[in-house]
Amino acid sequence: MSAQGTVNDQATPIRVLARRSGEPWTDDEYSTVVTALAAGSSVEQIAEELQRTPGAVRGALRLLTPPGLSLRGAAAENWLREQLNGTPTYDWRASRRAHSNGTYWTPAADAILVEGWRRSTPLGELAATVGATELHTHRRLVQLRLSHSVLDTVDRLGCTPGGDLEARYLVARDEYRSAVWVLTIDGLVDQYGTVSDHISVHSSRGAAAMALERLTATHRSTAAARRLSLPPSRWRLVGRGLDTAAYGLGHPDTTGQIPARPAQEANLTGVGAPSRDRT
Repeated sequence: MSAQGTVNDQATPIRVLARRSGEPWTDDEYSTVVTALAAGSSVEQIAEELQRTPGAVRGALRLLTPPGLSLRGAAAENWLREQLNGTPTYDWRASRRAHSNGTYWTPAADAILVEGWRRSTPLGELAATVGATELHTHRRLVQLRLSHSVLDTVDRLGCTPGGDLEARYLVARDEYRSAVWVLTIDGLVDQYGTVSDHISVHSSRGAAAMALERLTATHRSTAAARRLSLPPSRWRLVGRGLDTAAYGLGHPDTTGQIPARPAQEANLTGVGAPSRDRT
């Protein structure tokens, strides 16, 4: 074996162990830690399996013990080993959730949120079912890409009057109503066949949507009449409030393309025109 090969063999495990360093921990990983620890695996072995550092695994062990015990390092490891061996049904997820102030989400809880969103289950009921606050539940709905904003969540599921989420909703609603809407289009064709980028500011989402429809019609008819061969034009619609907060980012109806095809062949549903204004 060459000297270079020996160096590589020694260095590779270190790279593998730290490869997932800094990435968020998943429920499956915590479950692997618990199973491996109960089977007698060392912290180093668990770290190698998960491609984490031993320090990261020890940090995870602390989160799997009740926060009231304030256990760290070897103390957390030893306590958890004893608990798992003596009480196989130990609820480590409850400890993990307690450390995160109710923001730890399991696949089962996520499935409940997905189904609750589909059925438009009241937010208070949904939050109680998964054991979280309405605010934490809303944030998870956004992380799961079910909701795009507090406006989406409350308009669909409601919220408890006087709660933290309602306060955020009222602020966001007022900002939304006072927002100006910026429409940008890359590669727009005007009536003279000139291709340029477009930007305009509108007082409402509805006005911006009407401008997009008008510009789209001109773009397509001109491209067809002049037999222009162009790539699809991209448009974006963003609302800006007085505090520079952005509304609508991430919504399917705030970005789209204008296919450069003859008007009679174009599928208007593919344009993705913005939905009606919230008024």
